[in-house]
Amino acid sequence: MDEVKPLGAKRVERESSELIRLSWEEFGREIAAFADGIRERYTTELVVGIARGGVIVGAVVASRLEVDFFPIKISRRVMMEVTSEEPAFIIKPYSYAEGKRVLLVDDVYTTGQTMLIARRALQRYRPAELRTCTYACREDAPSSPDFWYVKTPATIAFPWDYHLLR
Repeated sequence: MDEVKPLGAKRVERESSELIRLSWEEFGREIAAFADGIRERYTTELVVGIARGGVIVGAVVASRLEVDFFPIKISRRVMMEVTSEEPAFIIKPYSYAEGKRVLLVDDVYTTGQTMLIARRALQRYRPAELRTCTYACREDAPSSPDFWYVKTPATIAFPWDYHLLR
């Protein structure tokens, strides 16, 4: 198996207290460039997006890469109410991942906990290869996904999360 070199497109130097508002236009332009960069380094057969934000990022990446897409959901919440201390699966991974080259996608990588839980669950289905990907990776994260587009200490407000800023 060939080694896949990590992809990290840019670092955004900001204060950790800053908020970066990403418009739909910026997101569309940047995620297309990101997907093209992934395509140059990794051939995937299936994209799995982690709900909520990773489903949007993953669906766009899958569309750009022209591969199948499936969602999964890991959360401490049910209907926005915290129901447990540890994240649990609400929508589980699919056996369709078996023998496939899978790209696991989320919107932001902060601690890596969500990605780790999803990765372990997907590995049970024995994919041929499993890589991880996020649009944003926190500068202070204890580790990094295989592919990330932006690394910053700032908080990114995605267009689908603007309602949270009110």
